[in-house]
Amino acid sequence: MKFLSIHITDLCNSSCRFCVVASPLYVSNSVDYESILRFLAANAGQGFEAVNLHGGEPTVHPMLLDLLQKIKDLGYPEVHLQTNAIRLADPLFSANLVSLGTKKFIVSLHGDQPEIHDSQTGTDGGLKRTLEGIRNVKRLGAHVRTNTVITRQNLQRLTDICRLACELGVDHINLSNLHPVGSALYARDIAMPDFNEVQQQVYRAVDLVVNSDRVITLEGFPYCVIRDCRQYQLNNEHREIRMLMRGQVINDYERFMSDVMRVFGEPCQHCRLKAQCGGVYPQYIEYNGWKEFAPILDTSSSDLHPLAQAGAD
Repeated sequence: MKFLSIHITDLCNSSCRFCVVASPLYVSNSVDYESILRFLAANAGQGFEAVNLHGGEPTVHPMLLDLLQKIKDLGYPEVHLQTNAIRLADPLFSANLVSLGTKKFIVSLHGDQPEIHDSQTGTDGGLKRTLEGIRNVKRLGAHVRTNTVITRQNLQRLTDICRLACELGVDHINLSNLHPVGSALYARDIAMPDFNEVQQQVYRAVDLVVNSDRVITLEGFPYCVIRDCRQYQLNNEHREIRMLMRGQVINDYERFMSDVMRVFGEPCQHCRLKAQCGGVYPQYIEYNGWKEFAPILDTSSSDLHPLAQAGAD
């Protein structure tokens, strides 16, 4: 898929301890609105299938509805909105977003209970409003993909979070490896689990979602640490992403992530999936080293988790 990706605000109505853009540290928005409009105009008519808006929290931007109208006027086919869905609890606001071309909502869901979700996002009553927001846009026929950042706080509840998403009618569930940058760098001690802790919980979550006939993807994981479920890696899908991030244009976001934001070590040198993998976040390696990693030497479907193997055959 070919799409534009735009960071439209630093501000947020949550205070996630693992925020990669450090929104909790911002008291004012540094993003120039006119630069967003220029970026959209410059790329119109170039075959982009969607515009992905994110922040911060894009729904708190005072010009969001005007921005959606501008995107529509420029002829972009659809909008994807990365959101905590708190403001989507307002049915009228949700309806306005959908009517202006927002067809996919990528919703942060970090717990199945308020004491897990709200404590990590710093939002009293946040989970309740997020769930209502998901229900509202699903009633309007929108596609919903949840994104769950895996932390020490929600790791043991991962299958329950996925079960809740399935019960809500979510179309696609994404499980994301914690990227220890921004606010997450400071929360690394308490929030970041080891891959050895994560693996079996991820496998159980994949089983539940696949058996519920929903789409699941895994994001930001080195292939070897979830080798049995590599069939579900998000980066298996080719995505051509041009991003505007605080005034900087990143023409190939996927390559930027692989070349700049991740690293390879000695265990990676003989791995047959090194080119597809993308590497490991260096901030994780600084903390834990390379002891958990081993190269994948057999790439046949026989070494996959049974459900992943069935999908590969």
